[in-house]
Amino acid sequence: MGLAFRDISKRYGAVVAIKQAQMEIEEGEVRAILGGNGSGKSTLAKIIGGLISRDGGEILFQGQRVDFKSPKDAKRNHVIMTSQELSLFGNLTVEENICISNIPVKGKFTDRKRLRKKAQDVLERMRLDSLMGKKVEELAANQQYMVELAKALVQEPKILIIDEITSALYREDVEIVDDIIRGLKKEGCIVLFISHRMVELYAMCDSVTIMRNGETLGTYPMKEKTEDELLSLMVGTKIESYHGEGRHHQCAERDVFIRAPRIPIPTYGTLESLDIGKGEIIGVAGLQGHGQTDLIRALYGVLGEIELEIDGKVRKIRNAKQAVSEGFAFISGDREKDGTFQERSLSENIAAVQELVKRGKIGNPRGILDSFHVHYDNPGELITSLSGGNQQKVVVGRWLCTRPRLLLADDPTKGIDVKARTDLHQLFAELAREGNAVIMLSSDDDELVSITSMVETSRVIVMYEGRVSAILEGDAINRQNISAASMPVNSIHDAEVKNRKEGVTV
Repeated sequence: MGLAFRDISKRYGAVVAIKQAQMEIEEGEVRAILGGNGSGKSTLAKIIGGLISRDGGEILFQGQRVDFKSPKDAKRNHVIMTSQELSLFGNLTVEENICISNIPVKGKFTDRKRLRKKAQDVLERMRLDSLMGKKVEELAANQQYMVELAKALVQEPKILIIDEITSALYREDVEIVDDIIRGLKKEGCIVLFISHRMVELYAMCDSVTIMRNGETLGTYPMKEKTEDELLSLMVGTKIESYHGEGRHHQCAERDVFIRAPRIPIPTYGTLESLDIGKGEIIGVAGLQGHGQTDLIRALYGVLGEIELEIDGKVRKIRNAKQAVSEGFAFISGDREKDGTFQERSLSENIAAVQELVKRGKIGNPRGILDSFHVHYDNPGELITSLSGGNQQKVVVGRWLCTRPRLLLADDPTKGIDVKARTDLHQLFAELAREGNAVIMLSSDDDELVSITSMVETSRVIVMYEGRVSAILEGDAINRQNISAASMPVNSIHDAEVKNRKEGVTV
């Protein structure tokens, strides 16, 4: 026997977080834990990782009962946890962060040579040795999550808990994680893998345990259950997932209301153009760091002045406040940095834009929270008391209750469960159907395929080195074409190449 949970329970006051959870995982097995926000999966992970104590039950590892009192205690036994709440120090270098849990010393001082060697070995294994010497605060979000994983690997885990860190990763990063996990399997390491990206679960995991309302409902080999079956078990009702491929409308005519002839992409010093139609959803894809975020944020005015034509009139957007006055909204996937006011209540968070920026009133906060299917006790509670998916619904609700004409979304569903993601997609599609527009960046190509199929007018633009390398419409919107256009050295469809040569505006 590798790892076993027997009747694990955990309460927070009157709230039951985990109820008699049961699970057994063999050595060398990769086990997915799948459940909605608030299902108890992260709580269970934190119990085995020593972050919180259990109220009842027992944990057995290699036949011996274990009871870790702290993360340090767990790490001494090579039980390592990574999570989407990063435990990195921005002012330290990558190598210092990687070795922070066990810094090599020489006498009373840090042994810099051994520290660099330990970090370099794991970074080379992850094909990330170019990060050596950089401060963590200088890294992109996906690189920081990869450093978080490297910090776990250097501790030689026997049990590795991966809690949602892949939600911030791009395709090429996930491929590296897949290789790492395959290596850990061969070494006999047990991997508990928490993710809401179903493609990753099928690619990396041997088996899956379903959790709902704090209970473990069952464990199944990944290959024996379809995605729809797993989602139905997770939610408790029959679900038919909406994949989108082959369901797109064919090149509908656009009613353009915003023209952006010169969008700066500072990372590459390039300019792009974009015409935006009423009722349209535009997906933005590409490998990490190729200008997608620049494009979204430039349209919002946070990268400097930008000149737009809105309803036939020239407008200059110099900052976010001006963008909001023109009916623009911006939603980030980084809730902590760009989204929530963490020491404020749900009511204050939901009212922030309407009352502080637009100088209006929102009326009944409870009504807005309910309309966006937020699970909460009362509007006066702190937003940090909610699960990640519900926090993101509050952020989305804050903006959508202002009825924006243009919604700019920068990976907005990062780290939230499948059901919450579907809810947000429906809200974005409804906004577009009302004659507004949505431009959405996602690190998940499947998500872009899905959401662009939900409206009559849509496109996916793929960026490479600060330029639009392809414009996909209709049946051309699929994962294979997005992947090909993300690395145009492999292939770009002739039609898209022809469009770029003829100077067709995106």
